[in-house]
Amino acid sequence: MMYTSERDYHSTKLIKQGEKVLDSSFSRFADWILEEFGWRPINIIYDKIDPNDRPKLSLIFELQGQASVFHDGAGYDEEKRKAIADQFKIFRNENSGSFDNPDIWVIFQEFEPAEQAACNEKIPQQEIDAFKVRFSDQQLWEVARFGAYTTFFFETKEQLMASKENGLQAEIRKEYLKLLKPYDEFNYFNLEKLPVIFDNKENFDAQYQGNWDLFYK
Repeated sequence: MMYTSERDYHSTKLIKQGEKVLDSSFSRFADWILEEFGWRPINIIYDKIDPNDRPKLSLIFELQGQASVFHDGAGYDEEKRKAIADQFKIFRNENSGSFDNPDIWVIFQEFEPAEQAACNEKIPQQEIDAFKVRFSDQQLWEVARFGAYTTFFFETKEQLMASKENGLQAEIRKEYLKLLKPYDEFNYFNLEKLPVIFDNKENFDAQYQGNWDLFYK
């Protein structure tokens, strides 16, 4: 998972903005990944981490879901991970010699979810408060943001069910999209791809004891 505070996010955003490009030494390797797995990373970052300066290779894809090709249902597909590490060694050896430590840690990240989180976090809190007040007479209890996702809580389970049937949820989705769009630099949000959730306070109190830490755990 990529976080908006990380160097990988900021480096990749500069590529998306056209202010920098993928390091040319990674170009052939990125093409190989495309040929083998169907997606080309928009950014590749190689560095070393503790302990023992272990090599770390970050493959950053643009859209949510693209990195799923490297999962096998229980986590990373280790065979694909090893194939990528082995191929990277070949490309790197052609350019800059062998590795001091051949044990490469390969990770897969996606830019779109991190950028969606950044957009959601940019909405001023006063606009969120005003949005909540606007729908409060229709039993909207809370608007809670966590990364890219926003959860809209109604007071009761019955109100939650009614809000879906009477079109209120569709209206809330449409209006919340308007709040997001001024910050949506890369057009990652639309009504069909809007990371919102509808819930209710009764469930929040019963299942999570009214505790936000438990809710987001």
